[in-house]
Amino acid sequence: MPFADVNGARIHYEMSGEGEPVILLTGFGGDINFFHSLIPSLSDGYKVIVFEHRGSGQTEYTGDVDCQTYVDDVRALLDHLDIYKVHMLGWSMGSQVAMEFAIQHQERLQSLTLVSAFKRCPARSSYMMNTMIDAGVNGTKVEYIYAMVNAFSFTEDYFNSKREKGQKVKTINTTTPERLRQQMYCLDRYDLRGRLGVIKVPTLSIHGLSDIMVEPKLGDEVASDIKGCRVYRIPDVGHVIHPSLYADEFRRFLGENSKH
Repeated sequence: MPFADVNGARIHYEMSGEGEPVILLTGFGGDINFFHSLIPSLSDGYKVIVFEHRGSGQTEYTGDVDCQTYVDDVRALLDHLDIYKVHMLGWSMGSQVAMEFAIQHQERLQSLTLVSAFKRCPARSSYMMNTMIDAGVNGTKVEYIYAMVNAFSFTEDYFNSKREKGQKVKTINTTTPERLRQQMYCLDRYDLRGRLGVIKVPTLSIHGLSDIMVEPKLGDEVASDIKGCRVYRIPDVGHVIHPSLYADEFRRFLGENSKH
């Protein structure tokens, strides 16, 4: 279970496969397992890195964080691994970090993939998430925060399928409300409006057409601001998109923008 002592933190990460490096950035509260089903489809031809942001999973740190911290952590982790240029995929909050990284360190990207992306955190989603975090800080179990995020992240068909099969919707318990509040503080302050035009690396935008956490039109706004951005939209899917639904398109995009 590797850790990287970088940028004043002990970042939990995993790396598998060989080839050109691909780094996967999770979203709000996401732990290292978020991309577990995507990694096998990539690691036969790429070196895949996945890690946990401050505020999630087993990454250790002290003090507060800000928007720049997450960008600096990505750069420091890549430096620690002696990786200069990388393919980057970010989901949700991870897409915010990825876009900010692209603005600041474009020379280190071979390609950029944005899943469920947005230029600024939607007001309704921010209201819900901050309300649940406040409840958590006041004693509500963190599982209930994730349960409400799930309610905004999956479709009616998903929940109905779970009900018909008698299955519970999974939640995770790998952080605390206080740490989630730090992530949410940064998520509310990322603002990419009017700033994406400088991104020139090949970019792919992936979005579910039934996303109510981040409406598809917000993903379209991101794509329209990045010249040449490829758009891939998936019907009947919400904010959390199972990687199997875009793995082939992502692998094709990587292949088109790889050196080999």
